[in-house]
Amino acid sequence: MAAGVVSVDITENVTSIDASGTSPSITITPAVSSVTAYNLALPGASSASLISIVPYGPITATELQSALQQLADQSFRQDTTPTGANVSEGDTWYDTDDDEFKVYREISTGNFQWAPIMLGAPPGDSDIVDAGAF
Repeated sequence: MAAGVVSVDITENVTSIDASGTSPSITITPAVSSVTAYNLALPGASSASLISIVPYGPITATELQSALQQLADQSFRQDTTPTGANVSEGDTWYDTDDDEFKVYREISTGNFQWAPIMLGAPPGDSDIVDAGAF
């Protein structure tokens, strides 16, 4: 069976039979109908917190809701500088006030800050993005 395909058998149970006439003949054969359902990505789950996942890479959560929150905590889009426990090395921030894309990195031993990622000749505290870097 193909991945993502669920097969379900439905069996009917006859609970009553009405017969009339002088010599009725009745044969009961169970009816089985096969139903194939596609795209049941989240069967039986009413909340993302009830869906189990396998942690991978930097995602350590074992359920979908927490994994999505971990991903969201790594990327910011706002006009104020992100701070607090959710900020860690490698996070990205698009500064909507200054239209700058920044990465949170160690600029000297034990000293972390948001450094702009720029095209062209950057000032001393910026990183360069060019085709050779990828």
